[in-house]
Amino acid sequence: MDILKLSYLIGVYDPANDDTWPWHFQYEYGQYLSAKRRVCGRARAAEFATEKEARDFYFLWKHARAFKFELIPVQYWVTGPDPVYPPEHPRSILRAILAHEPHSVRVTASFWFYDQDIPTLYSAKTLKKHREALLKYGIDIDQPRPAHLEIKPEQPVIQEPEKHGLRIVK
Repeated sequence: MDILKLSYLIGVYDPANDDTWPWHFQYEYGQYLSAKRRVCGRARAAEFATEKEARDFYFLWKHARAFKFELIPVQYWVTGPDPVYPPEHPRSILRAILAHEPHSVRVTASFWFYDQDIPTLYSAKTLKKHREALLKYGIDIDQPRPAHLEIKPEQPVIQEPEKHGLRIVK
């Protein structure tokens, strides 16, 4: 399962030299704050899960008054563990087929689960051999796929920051 993860880096700069953090669109050349509270490059920059954690970390730094900072949001895809499905779920059946059957049978099973027209793809001899192998898993490729065995695409998990509303100040 793919998860879009969001984390924050603390970009630091000297206000005597720059008005803002000068390394936008060149993040690998920027100056950041490391986990040891030292100015460093992108490779050693400390990552934080929330803006609050990053701000609190920055203000504990002894040079916080001499430097200014900018929070740099970083998003990247992470592969997380797949959810556990019950044994009769189509993804569990397909996972068992992927673990125990040869590649050609796996392809036939995935075609069947995703409602492809299998008889046009294989010869009668191959279909018979694949049907025998898949009957062990309760799949009959000569019959249309039942609605309860339909595999729907999984939506990726996207972790977004909280959106704060603007307050009206009078």
